Amino acid sequence: MEMATVASIFLLISATVLYPSSLALTQDGLALLEIKSTLNDTRNVLSNWQESDDSPCAWTGIACHPGNEHVRSINLPFMQLGGIVSPSIGKLSRLQRLALHQNSLRGIIPNEITNCTELRALYLRANYFQSGIPSDIGNLSYLNILDLSSNLLKGAIPSSIGRLSNLRVLNLSTNFFSGEIPDIGVLSTFGKDSFIGNSDLCGRQVQKPCRTSLGFPVVLPHAESDEAAVPTKRSSHYIKGLLIGAISTMGIALVIVLSLLWICLLSKKEKAVRKYAEVKKQVDPEASTKLITFHGDLPYPSSEIIEKLEALDEEDVVGSGGFGTVYRMVMNDCGTFAVKRIDRDHEGSDKAFERELEILGSIKHINLVNLRGYCRIPTSKLLIYDYLAMGSLDDLLHENSEQESLNWDARLKIVLGSARGLAYLHHDCSPKIVHRDIKSSNILLDENLEPRVADFGLAKLLVDEEAHVTTVVAGTFGYLAPEYLQSGRATVKSDVYSFGVLLLEIVTGKRPTDLSFVKRGLNVVGWMNTLLKENRLEDVVDKRCSDADLGSVEAVLELAARCTDANPDERPSMNQVLQLLEQEVMSPCPSDFYETHSDHC
Repeated sequence: MEMATVASIFLLISATVLYPSSLALTQDGLALLEIKSTLNDTRNVLSNWQESDDSPCAWTGIACHPGNEHVRSINLPFMQLGGIVSPSIGKLSRLQRLALHQNSLRGIIPNEITNCTELRALYLRANYFQSGIPSDIGNLSYLNILDLSSNLLKGAIPSSIGRLSNLRVLNLSTNFFSGEIPDIGVLSTFGKDSFIGNSDLCGRQVQKPCRTSLGFPVVLPHAESDEAAVPTKRSSHYIKGLLIGAISTMGIALVIVLSLLWICLLSKKEKAVRKYAEVKKQVDPEASTKLITFHGDLPYPSSEIIEKLEALDEEDVVGSGGFGTVYRMVMNDCGTFAVKRIDRDHEGSDKAFERELEILGSIKHINLVNLRGYCRIPTSKLLIYDYLAMGSLDDLLHENSEQESLNWDARLKIVLGSARGLAYLHHDCSPKIVHRDIKSSNILLDENLEPRVADFGLAKLLVDEEAHVTTVVAGTFGYLAPEYLQSGRATVKSDVYSFGVLLLEIVTGKRPTDLSFVKRGLNVVGWMNTLLKENRLEDVVDKRCSDADLGSVEAVLELAARCTDANPDERPSMNQVLQLLEQEVMSPCPSDFYETHSDHC
């Protein structure tokens, strides 16, 4: 018996020595450790990535495919990770989601990432990546989401992106890309919002024509052999003569062009001065009209803008608010803008005007309304914005007919974009900005239903303090956090509460003050909690939204419940809200989706 026991132990030791792979870390695990070695993990969030493990599937931020130990996703946003992304990322052949956004990663995006041919979602925004986009990115044929915004990327946009036929979200905004945007394949389907904040880009997508060089290039013949490369004395004089002639011709042409431009500019300047004087005289001979533009992207002479502003009347009104009226202004070339006229006789209008200028004049984000400029005239103050054709979310949710109601995918898109805009105000601006009036009528939509957070008339900058204390509670009833109503303390968490109410409004299709539950002494939060306790989820969802996926509905409602927690300390930050939305709601392949649909995703 003892001999048998010794033999068994000997065999076990021999198997361990001869076949160590049975207890060793998987190849994907080893690749992850190589990736970890190039990261600067200041918060030690990757402490459980250990070589002694036999599988990486339980590591922080890692999820594996069911039934095997191949890594399916890496989710490590908002982790304060530094360093670079190792080329070993290309060894994860079954990777479908890589989310490293909102960190401090540097260096280049390794070209080896294009070896991850099953990749569906790539989130690398808000880091410090440099250089360009990998030229072989077109190999990622399954890619649905590509977000490289808010980095230091430069160079041309690769035409291979046009081959990504499954791409439905593209965000390359706020980088340093230059040149013409290829107008091929799927690239032709994205508008300027995907490229905003890259001033040197041109092309149809950004509605900016590319300039061709003036003159013509001097092309010398290519030498076919060493003998041909040595010109004779006669041919040398001949070529020199050609060069001198060409340069002289270009010089004369340049002088003529500059002269014509000078004359044209003088003429335009005289016209502008004359028109400005006429408008000024019509308004008030003693008062001055002042027009200021932001971001340098309002391509019209001041005289034309002032003329259009003065011509606005009741037929151009598209909305109104607490501090004035909103007009649609159409330029001579059909360019369209929204103009908010803030009347001076409204109490608090001067503060609202200055607030909008202070905040929107210095920031720019794809999900914030874009302030183009402002104009002061004796009777009122005018703010000029990009015009958003679809109006407000409030209009689409509550004023449209049943046939025109928003489907579930559109609602999720609006939720995600609004969260990004609000997270930018809370976490990326210095000092932080508290909006104080988040509601559906302040979420504006462009023709692609991309949302813009608007109306910063009540917003506050948080400078060296955790809250803004006011003696007069501002905002809209139904959206206001209970602690703000009681104490007047406006914090980022009071904005989060308002966003939670907005989530419920989007899911239910009901305003926060809808009579159907106000009569019962409830607000939308209490009404929703009552229905969920009674397990009546089907009564919560807007009846016009028949395509709603119950899995994502539950995720959104759970998030709304956390955002509207009575204790502000228990509410998530907007960065956490955004992270949850991207991981649990908007992912092309949510975690629970893999169980039954992995073959189709």
